[in-house]
Amino acid sequence: MMVKRIEPIKNNSIFTKEEIEEFKQLALKEYGIKLTDEQAFEQGYALVSLVETVIKKTINMRRRKL
Repeated sequence: MMVKRIEPIKNNSIFTKEEIEEFKQLALKEYGIKLTDEQAFEQGYALVSLVETVIKKTINMRRRKL
């Protein structure tokens, strides 16, 4: 599977600087990995996209059962 590379937006409306920093601290604490702002943005975006996809699929499956 090919992963689409997301170019970080310096003043993006997706994540605040504080959220990027929190994500970086979480990665360091949980996995011992130091992320750059760009890496944190890309991984955070991928995580949000995954959760969004799972939620949409779950909603669609539940609607079909009704």
